[in-house]
Amino acid sequence: MLSAFVITGFLGSGKTTLLINSVREYLKNRRIAIIVNEFGEVGVDGKVLKNAYSQVLELPEGCICCTLHAEFEKALWEIRQKYDPEVLLVETSGAAEPFPVMLSLQSLGCTVEGVMCLIDACNFEKYSHEPTARHQIGSSNMLVLNKTDLVDEEKLKSTEQEVVRIWNSYKLKNLFTGEPVFRDFKLYKTSYGKLPAEVFEGIFALKAKLEASEEDYHQHHLEHQVLYFDQPLEYEKLVSLLESFPKEVFRAKGVVRVKEVPQALVVNYAFGGLDLSQTLPDYQGKSFLVVIKKSDN
Repeated sequence: MLSAFVITGFLGSGKTTLLINSVREYLKNRRIAIIVNEFGEVGVDGKVLKNAYSQVLELPEGCICCTLHAEFEKALWEIRQKYDPEVLLVETSGAAEPFPVMLSLQSLGCTVEGVMCLIDACNFEKYSHEPTARHQIGSSNMLVLNKTDLVDEEKLKSTEQEVVRIWNSYKLKNLFTGEPVFRDFKLYKTSYGKLPAEVFEGIFALKAKLEASEEDYHQHHLEHQVLYFDQPLEYEKLVSLLESFPKEVFRAKGVVRVKEVPQALVVNYAFGGLDLSQTLPDYQGKSFLVVIKKSDN
């Protein structure tokens, strides 16, 4: 199971800077693969990333979720075969919406840990009316107000209010059930694309729990609890449990057997988003959930 983050945001919002800072700060000891989707013949952002990291794949001329889906699938397969990455970061074009990218990643066996939308706090009013920008916000569960050092408190507050309003108006919904794909979102305010550690904490929780005993597994700067289930749960009860988590719980990962499915489900809950699309056919251990939240200390 390859963990993936989708980084979206309108043109000039600071996506590449955030990628560089995040990998250097939080993922430097991990195997990281980066896919940059660029319009035009020359991928300038891709060249910047290539100078910083061992593997960058540029997909020019279009969107990875439609015209380049076949190339994207082939490229991702090659990356997994050659580099066996632990985390995949996909930076979408500033003119693309992230939801089809999420679907492509899930269909290729990736666990989408989160969809992060960068908002240029200084220039948001200049593009906030654009439908693409609004759908980028509504399709994300992590909203990042970037370049906050360039605005005063009054403008920052008004921008935050408008972003929240847009998220509520444009939030992604399941076409069949009408239910939101993301129950909630997490909002960050930053400059120079710097994120707090909690964004990336816990993404290796499932692997750590499968490979180590409960006593060996721990998270730094966070509180964690491991829930075990002796009997298979009803699917709806599992979903209700995950949806009832308070806002302090920002991630839960595990493997749980449910009565309606013959194979154990891989549970991935992050910032209000829930993915139960993957299974572990040969899993023989106990059903469990690793629940991660901010420490009260």
